[in-house]
This record gives sequence, structure tokens and C-alpha cells, in this order.
Amino acid sequence: MSDFPTFDELLTLAKENPEKLEAYRQEQVEKLINEAPENSQRRLRGLQFQIDAQRKIHQDSPMGSCMSISKMMHESFAEMRSWLNQITGVNDPLRTEADTLMQDDRLEAAKVLSFPAR
Repeated sequence: MSDFPTFDELLTLAKENPEKLEAYRQEQVEKLINEAPENSQRRLRGLQFQIDAQRKIHQDSPMGSCMSISKMMHESFAEMRSWLNQITGVNDPLRTEADTLMQDDRLEAAKVLSFPAR
């Protein structure tokens, strides 16, 4: 059995006492880092610092925060994949295609549409 609160309990906490939810989140992050091997803790603290910085930058936009952190995760996976392909000698056509697309001057930024509130 898990000691973690249920989704509904977390949802109630988010609505009624967001400060307590944030304290719980920080406690759980700290616990996880402290339980990691000592040689990984510094790297995990650095990563958590970056995540917290993104959360602060996007403090008025939970979706912006989520997207920014998700982008960090995808970039990290892409880098790991690239290294794995490099050490195994595998050509990575997806990485090549992604790099080509990112350098394409014809790509335009997405236009964000605003919708009236109901």
C-alpha cells in the first residue's frame, strides 16, 4: 500500500491549501534526491534547480510551465539517444531530420489564437 495521497486528495489540497501542496511536493522531491546514490545527488539537485526556475518563470501559466519542462525532458532524451546512437555506431535518421527541420528558415512561429471567455 502506498503512503502517497490519492489524486482526489491532492486535488482537494490544491484547491483548499496550495501552500501545503507545494510544501508536500518539495518534501517529496527532497526525499527522492536524498534516497538517490550520493554520486547522483548533485546532478539531481541541479536538474531540480532548472525545473524550479522554469516553474518560476511560468508561475502565472501552469501550461507554460508544463510545456517548458516537457521540452527540457524531450531535449534530454534526444541528447541521450544521440549519445547512444554514437557509441553503438547507429545512424539516427530521426535526429538528422529533426536537426534539418529546426534549421529550416521557412518555418514560421505558430500563431496563437485567443478565444473569448464564456
